[in-house]
Amino acid sequence: MLMAALGIVATPAASRAAGPAAVALFQYAAAPAADAPQAPAGPALPGNVLDPRRFMQLMAARNAEIAYAQLQADIADRGVEAESTVYQPTLYGGVRHEQRHRQRTVEEQLSTLLSNASVLDENVNSVETGVRFRAFTGGEFSVGINNSDRRNNLIAQSTGQTLESSASVVITMKQPLLKGAGRDVVETDLRVAELESSIGRWQYRQQLLKMGGDALGAYWQLQKAYLVHPIRLALLRNARESLQDTRELVRSGRVPATAESEARTIVSTRESDVYKSAQAISEAEARIRVLLDLPPEDGKWTLGDWSDISDPGAASFEARWKQAVDASPSYRVAQLRVEQNQYRLKFAENQKLPQLDLQASYGASGLARGQHDAVSLASRTRYPDWYVGVGFEMPIGSVTRASAQYEGQILKLKQSELEARNVRNSLANDLRSRSEGYEYTLRDVEQLRADLASRTELLHADEEAFRQGLAPHARLLRRQADVLESRLRLLDGEARLHAARTLLSMSEGTLLAEYGIEVSP
Repeated sequence: MLMAALGIVATPAASRAAGPAAVALFQYAAAPAADAPQAPAGPALPGNVLDPRRFMQLMAARNAEIAYAQLQADIADRGVEAESTVYQPTLYGGVRHEQRHRQRTVEEQLSTLLSNASVLDENVNSVETGVRFRAFTGGEFSVGINNSDRRNNLIAQSTGQTLESSASVVITMKQPLLKGAGRDVVETDLRVAELESSIGRWQYRQQLLKMGGDALGAYWQLQKAYLVHPIRLALLRNARESLQDTRELVRSGRVPATAESEARTIVSTRESDVYKSAQAISEAEARIRVLLDLPPEDGKWTLGDWSDISDPGAASFEARWKQAVDASPSYRVAQLRVEQNQYRLKFAENQKLPQLDLQASYGASGLARGQHDAVSLASRTRYPDWYVGVGFEMPIGSVTRASAQYEGQILKLKQSELEARNVRNSLANDLRSRSEGYEYTLRDVEQLRADLASRTELLHADEEAFRQGLAPHARLLRRQADVLESRLRLLDGEARLHAARTLLSMSEGTLLAEYGIEVSP
């Protein structure tokens, strides 16, 4: 299995990035041992093609951590639905049956002029229904209807009938005048829940950005590993040829015997580098499979063009900063936390006030020998019953629960404002640092490309001299090794350039849009 991994086939993009001089070396690297078992192709990615855009979209759709963040955002949305019922009316009702058979006291018997029955035999059926609701002023209102049918032996002895019906219609009100009064107090939980829902959406976007940055980093590391491995194999082949050449020089007495030991040391180092590069491929593929939730057998993908790096453009820092502030999930979340604490502070300030409630009730009742007559009397308000009053309540002491909560909420607001300011400063520093880092890395890559071009020209010159017999084989091998080492340095620089571009896009807030991922905050 290890030899099969060492013979991994380079992608077409890898051959283009390595240059025409290394085509033969890549072909050598692409020829695994005849008896080496081949890993089956993974079924999870049709076509086995994985360019950065498709990779990012698959990651957004399949990554477990992003799915978890999406569920968290959905949970916050359900919280808004729950709090939006603050003004929802409540229908209540009840049915009750009472049955009693008991002795009557002497006092009860004396109070009944027409009956001195010693036993009360009675049953009562009552029905109650109504509606309770809350107003935006903070008041609580209810409208209720009660009907009761009473039958007992006393009614029969007194009136000759067995049924007495009573009905009542009652409207009650409790309106806070200080503590708990006003729309801001009533809707505090609703406003906080709405902000929490927005926070959940921005945190989902933040998780997408974080995982997108990590995923692209893993993608570039995998592509770098695919490109580095054939070059390591070529360097190993070069070292073995150098060892063979050194042995011939030692046998001819042109170099000391220690030169062969030095050449063998170089071969051992190159072999170790090949094993390390194979391990890097295995680890990078495993990281990709974890990010995309793929089975272990999926791998050996065809990746995108390594040299395709988008240009961030020549926008000024001020323009990038404005875009970054508007699109930064961390800063928007910090701002929303400040707004939440402002609502909570207003609520806590209101709770410090004394409890002063206006209480009122108005009702009408009716008493008759049947349900219909009793309800008719009650509805005509012929026998009204009402009251109005004020209830007052306040804690005694200099320190109360409400005042302590208010002071604590002031500190929470200051804490959230400090966090928002720190996030804003951090965002500005990151944007400037990553903008400059990208520019410096771009210049470094241009220098590395120029170095590779110069070393390639020297290699071509030595190849021509070797063909004419003017340069020794050892010099040609050194030139080939220099070119391969220069390619490795260029690949490392280009990997850093990819990473720098990704970090810059994350700071600017354009990473998701660049890869076709749209998120509505």
